[in-house]
Amino acid sequence: MSRLISYIFLFISPVVLNLAFSSYSYAVLSNSVENLKTCGSGKTYSEDSDSCGGSCAVNESGAIIIASNGLPYDAETSDAYRDSCNMIPDLYRVTLYKGGLCTSDPYSASGTTVDYTTSCDLFFDDSSGKAITLTNQGDGTATASPSLVDDGVNLGIKTYTHAFMVMSNHLQIKHDQTYDFSGTATASAMKGGGDTVSSGTTCWTVDRTSTYSNLDGTTGANHGSVALRIGDGTVAEASTKCGSAVDGTFDYATEIIETFGEASGNWNASAVTSRWPYADSSLGGGTKAAILLQSDLETVATTMENGVAMLYAVDLTNPLVITENTTQFNIGFGLSGSVSVDFTTQDGADNFLFITKHGADPVDILFTAN
Repeated sequence: MSRLISYIFLFISPVVLNLAFSSYSYAVLSNSVENLKTCGSGKTYSEDSDSCGGSCAVNESGAIIIASNGLPYDAETSDAYRDSCNMIPDLYRVTLYKGGLCTSDPYSASGTTVDYTTSCDLFFDDSSGKAITLTNQGDGTATASPSLVDDGVNLGIKTYTHAFMVMSNHLQIKHDQTYDFSGTATASAMKGGGDTVSSGTTCWTVDRTSTYSNLDGTTGANHGSVALRIGDGTVAEASTKCGSAVDGTFDYATEIIETFGEASGNWNASAVTSRWPYADSSLGGGTKAAILLQSDLETVATTMENGVAMLYAVDLTNPLVITENTTQFNIGFGLSGSVSVDFTTQDGADNFLFITKHGADPVDILFTAN
């Protein structure tokens, strides 16, 4: 027995206002941000701590504050100096293939294929993929266009313990970010890429492709045969541009989630880690896991080149109990922190902080029904 449920596709982007302060004793930017930052291995704060993984401090206009030593700092810990900031993107685009609710776990810790049909009911299925754009409204919410489905969905009168989405592992970000250099003598503007070195207090994404591990080289045909940008502080490798305001180069930058493990060097040279075991979700509602998939959307990826999609699974804290009285099924995408704004120095030179890319991190997904 099933019931037609009205479908509301909600997107949530929780925003917390944080205030932090820094001293204004001027310093000169080192030839490596590694020498100045206090987040990272062997530093004051570990890279995976709360002080190093969230948003950076901003002024009342939303500009990232550059501290006296020339680096941004954590929104909650004023002496946690960082080389990246996890912010809310202006626009986030993801291509979705399948979505379902399950009575048992679709994630598997081993095996060459995934099974999300035997114990799952699909609420969305499009083998060609449907691109959904999430737009930050600036008030802690976001909108989605187009709608995932046009009508209601049929779900079984049953209890679902898990949920999943299958999506492309090409995530796209279109974002511009302003910077406040008033508290530092190291520089008065951010450096970025373009045809030549660009400079300004506003930086934005351009049409370039990078990977989660910042790999070099060119992808194969499965990923568009594109040259990858490694973000090493040179113009040619940047996925950003800076100026007084955005110009006609403002476009989506693409990030490929090529592996869930360590990788370095050229594209497809490192072994792929195809599974990411269950971990906490920033939205709550359950834990999340992922598996990289091949083009049939069922076979587990064995290389970076044949991994073109990913299964995102959620083990629900509170199972979704669908009854005759259920009227709404909601999906929320959390955008907070899903753009990683990454910095280095321009060609290793003193005094110039260089923005290398706006990397797209996977969003968290929340499933609810009532």
